[in-house]
Amino acid sequence: MPTPSESARFVRLIIISTCTKLADILMSAKTTLPWLLSSIGAPGWMISTLVPIREAGSLIPQWPVRQSTSDIRNRLKLWRYGIVAQGLCIGLMVPAVLILPAFAAGLTVIILLALMSIGRSLCSLTMKDIQGHNVSKGKRGRLNGTATTVSGLLSFLSAAMLLLGQQGLGDTALLVMLTIASVLFLVTLPVSSGLASEFDKQEDQQEGLSELVNTVQNDTALKHLVISRCLLLHGALVAPYFVSVSMNGSDSNFSLPFFIAASAAASFISSYLWGKLSDDSAVRSLQYGSMICVVACVGVALLPLYNGWTPIIGFLILNIGYAGIRNGRKTYVLDIAEDDKRSQYVAAGNTIVGVVLLLLGGIYALAYAWLDSFIITLMAVALALGGIHTVQLKREK
Repeated sequence: MPTPSESARFVRLIIISTCTKLADILMSAKTTLPWLLSSIGAPGWMISTLVPIREAGSLIPQWPVRQSTSDIRNRLKLWRYGIVAQGLCIGLMVPAVLILPAFAAGLTVIILLALMSIGRSLCSLTMKDIQGHNVSKGKRGRLNGTATTVSGLLSFLSAAMLLLGQQGLGDTALLVMLTIASVLFLVTLPVSSGLASEFDKQEDQQEGLSELVNTVQNDTALKHLVISRCLLLHGALVAPYFVSVSMNGSDSNFSLPFFIAASAAASFISSYLWGKLSDDSAVRSLQYGSMICVVACVGVALLPLYNGWTPIIGFLILNIGYAGIRNGRKTYVLDIAEDDKRSQYVAAGNTIVGVVLLLLGGIYALAYAWLDSFIITLMAVALALGGIHTVQLKREK
C-alpha cells in the first residue's frame, strides 16, 4: 500500500483530532459526568474526584509509560491501544449507570475514568510523535486549530441535547452523549491507516525520577515551558469557579447548557486563528491567550452578575484565551524537539504538570472555604505571571 501524501495525512490527522476532541467534550468530566452522577444519586465526593482523575490521571503516567514503551518503534500501534482503551471505558459507563445501584454505578464510572485516563495518556504521548512525523513545521498549529474549530462547531449538539434533557429527555440524553463519544474514539482506528510512524529504537534509556528531572533541567526551553504551563494551567483550574458563581445567582439550574455552548463557541470562533498564530509564533499564542484569560477572570470577579450572564460570558472569553494557551504549548513542544526527543519532552513535561495539577487542585479546594470567589482573582494573578514568564521561552522557529 503506497504511503499517502503529506496533504492526505494532514486531512486524516484533522479527522482523528476532530473526533477525539468532540468525544472529550461529549463526556466532559467538568459537565457531562458530574451531571450524570448527580442525576443517579451518587455521593458528592465522587463528583469532586472526576476532574483530578481525568486531567492528572492522563498526565502523571506519561513518564513511566514512555520509559516502558521506548523500545517500541511503531508509535501508531501504541496510539491505537490508547484509543481502544478510551472507547471501551466510555462505552462501559452506559450499562454501569443503567444496571447498577447509585453507589456502585458511581464507583464504576470513577474506575473506568481512571482506566480511560491511562489510555488518554498513551494517546497524548504517541500522537505528538505521529503528528511531528507526518506534518512539517509551519502546519502543526493549523492542524490543532482546525480540528478544535470543527469539533467546537459540532459540540453545540451536546448543549442542545442538555437543553432537551431539561425538558423531559432526562438521563437518556447524557447516555446518548457517552455512546456517541465511545463510537467517535473507535471510528478513528480505520482513519489512522496509512499514517506511518516508525522510529529508531532508543537504547540505554535511564528510568526513574532522576532521569525525568534531568530531562527538564538540562533543556532550558523545556524547563521554562514547564514553569509557564504550571502557571497557565490556572486557566483550566479556574473554570469550575465560574460555574460556581453562576450557581449562586438566579436560574442556576438552567445555566449548565449555556456553559457548554460557550465552550463550543470559543473553540469554533478562535481555534483556527490560534493555530495560524502558533505556526508563526507559539510563544505569542501563549502570551495573548494568557492575557485574555486574565481579562475574563477580572471581569467575573469584579462585575455584577447581570441575571447570571456575566459568568457565562466570562466563561466564553476564558475558553477563547485558554484555547490559545493549549494550542501554543502543543505547537511549541512539537517544534523545539526532534523526533528522537519529542516523546521524552512530552512525557517529562506532562508528568510534572500532572503532579502540580493535583497539588494545586487540593490546595484550592481547601482554600475555597476561606477565599470564596476571591480565588478567581488569585488565579488571575497566577495566569498573569505565567504570561510574563513566557518571555523566557526561546524562539522555536
